[in-house]
Amino acid sequence: MEFFLGALLGFVALLLLLRLLMQRIVPFFVFYPESLEPRESHPRFWGFPDATEVRIPAPDGPLLHGWWFPAIGADSSSGAVIYFHGNAGHLGDRGTVAAALSGLGLDVLLPDYRGFGLSEGKATEAGLYADARAVYRWLVDERGVDPRKLFLMGNSLGSAVAADLAIDRKIAGLVMLGPFTHTPAVARHRIGWLPDWYLDWKDTRFDSLVRVPRVEAPILVGAGAEDRVIPPEEARAVFDAARPPKRWLLIDGAGHNDIFSHEELWKELYRFTHDVLVGDV
Repeated sequence: MEFFLGALLGFVALLLLLRLLMQRIVPFFVFYPESLEPRESHPRFWGFPDATEVRIPAPDGPLLHGWWFPAIGADSSSGAVIYFHGNAGHLGDRGTVAAALSGLGLDVLLPDYRGFGLSEGKATEAGLYADARAVYRWLVDERGVDPRKLFLMGNSLGSAVAADLAIDRKIAGLVMLGPFTHTPAVARHRIGWLPDWYLDWKDTRFDSLVRVPRVEAPILVGAGAEDRVIPPEEARAVFDAARPPKRWLLIDGAGHNDIFSHEELWKELYRFTHDVLVGDV
């Protein structure tokens, strides 16, 4: 009995210590960046000969690395999209998605966040938001992209980054794929036996639930019905919080990491971007 009580008290003490250190611990569970070797920096290395490298300075110093994919199959693009990827890896893992988006007649900017790939700096929530503003400014002010034809698309963690940028920037539309309400909610789905107060941290929240209602542009929210990483009800809560006009897409048979392999998604992406650009939303 004494051993049991001692182990229990030790476990409780460990939980309390971890709660005190939560603000430092959470980023290690949110960000999973991987680096790129310089020889891997060009999209040609990954099989995308038509794409080019870009370097974009963030306002607080880091130089961001990205790829630019020109629209395919048209003399000129119908619009452009910034694709904000998820919380792991680097842009090399997302080149196929960017190339497919360019096949919809859109120019595509695929940036790596600070600390990912060859982008300088260390990933933080505020830092990722700053990166998003930097790439938007580069596209609109330096490259001359018309913001009325510019879409923001985020997948998983990137959906929160896209939503934050969409609040106060002129855009054509916002696409959120596999989004979540905030990081404590995701943690709650995995370790729900812990009390809510234990998981309710203040930083590194990526709270889309408070941001999406402030977005005035048309929104498409999509999720995989078989998503076991971020349950589809999280995405539905984000959709319900959004203003109209908005569209909901639940893809049968799709999970979290294979959502881009489903034709239904690409058909809806084409419909949504086309309808927005022609004013039919």
